[in-house]
Amino acid sequence: MFANTTAPIVGTMNIIAETRTGNPNNTIVVGSHLDSVLAGPGINDNGSGSSVNLELALQLAALIEKGNVTLSNRVRFAWWAAEEFGLLGSYYYVQQLNATNPTELYKIALNLNFDMLGSPNYYRGVYNGSAHDVGSGEIQGLFEEYFDNVNLTSEPKPFNERSDYAPFTAVGIPAGGLATGAEEIKTMQEREWFGGMANAQMDPCYHLYCDTIDNINQDIIGQMGKAAGNVLQTLATNPELRKFLSGEL
Repeated sequence: MFANTTAPIVGTMNIIAETRTGNPNNTIVVGSHLDSVLAGPGINDNGSGSSVNLELALQLAALIEKGNVTLSNRVRFAWWAAEEFGLLGSYYYVQQLNATNPTELYKIALNLNFDMLGSPNYYRGVYNGSAHDVGSGEIQGLFEEYFDNVNLTSEPKPFNERSDYAPFTAVGIPAGGLATGAEEIKTMQEREWFGGMANAQMDPCYHLYCDTIDNINQDIIGQMGKAAGNVLQTLATNPELRKFLSGEL
């Protein structure tokens, strides 16, 4: 069976929503990209991160409404456009703020980024903020502490500037996040830690037609989603967020 398709150039936009409460001078931006490559449907890259981002927003809203959580800091959820074309959506957002309203940019305390959270041959990757800056290292520590507490192994993932945290770290905003692997090849050590197949890609359907819902490992996306929720709530309810990020606490 064959299909005739077209791929026209169209306009796109970021989608942004934020909480009504929490200190706007300490805003947490939680981001994930919505687009995929032309070659595939993009369910892991990045339907997985975008869906976790949406669930975080829904769960946080429910907790606030029930009075179970009181925010110390504003939380802004962002679904970035055109990541696959050079992080265009997130770069536009940061650069426009920097050019037109730098005061608002300085109110952003940190960025959390979730890109590919359901890889079938996964690892539990935590962005290695400690190799980048103090604040990013503190965020990394929260994720690693969570995984230690639930007896799950995690592994530092280097910042490679290939996802939407890059525009934020470029202007000195700390960042952190999770990922489960793309075209990286799983080592024997990682096989011992996480299971799966050594000497094979973390996501064999990365940027391919087979990146469908069947490409998602349901166990790992659940684990990463819970870690994301735990760390976001910890940061959002910290009344001394800036001091925490500076390493003073």
